[in-house]
Amino acid sequence: SYVHNGDMFRSPFRDRDEKGFVDAIVEDLRHVIATTTAGDVACMIAEPIQGVGGFTVPPDGLLGALQEVCREFGILWITDEVQTGWGRTGENFWGYQVHGLEPDILTFAKGLGNGLAMAGVVASASLMDSVNANSISTFGGNPLVCAGALANLKYALDHDLQANSLHQGATMFSALRPLVDELSIVGDVRGKGLMVGIELVGADGREPNAAAAAAVLEQCRENGLLIGKGGLYGNCLRVAPPLTLTDEECAEGTSILVDALRAVNGR
Repeated sequence: SYVHNGDMFRSPFRDRDEKGFVDAIVEDLRHVIATTTAGDVACMIAEPIQGVGGFTVPPDGLLGALQEVCREFGILWITDEVQTGWGRTGENFWGYQVHGLEPDILTFAKGLGNGLAMAGVVASASLMDSVNANSISTFGGNPLVCAGALANLKYALDHDLQANSLHQGATMFSALRPLVDELSIVGDVRGKGLMVGIELVGADGREPNAAAAAAVLEQCRENGLLIGKGGLYGNCLRVAPPLTLTDEECAEGTSILVDALRAVNGR
């Protein structure tokens, strides 16, 4: 079963203020539990910021409000921190922390590996020990990868890469957010820290413009900048630089991206 996400740009509840938006999503969760489940639900899993979904950012506190409903029904909460973890959002070390919740299970992966095949699950001992099934993983517990992951974590903490993510992200947003008013193809600029999403739209300001997203991505590539795209309609640019991004790299990459957006907008 699925609950409405926190996408305030496309949600049917987008015309409400943040409190009204949160209240509507909470009510939707209650409706989903009542009408699409038998009432005995194992867990709810959510990304604090949707990754492949187009870096959609829910209002702060939304997930905490949803967890309160889950607690009423004995439903475990899983926070998927594969993309938001390790300080990428700038504001917090984990994405869930802005929502005032306490996850029962936390998943993480590539952000810690920095190119190495690393992933993990964190939960209380009582919860982890309740799973009695046998399991085996060919690469699980790889000591070389674990050593690399520990080195990455130490570097991130020693150099306060979370603070750098917040700083560089603020620089990028200051250059990108004004484009919503300047360029007709830019419908929304959103994100936190070094998770930057740009939703491209048609002339009506709402119709998804996947062609423009593909054109901007290619224009950036031709000028030396690799970005991604995603979203339900393939019209969202996703920019997630390394947490080690320097001021000079940030300025150069942001300039290439802005120039590409202006060029495609003018076609």
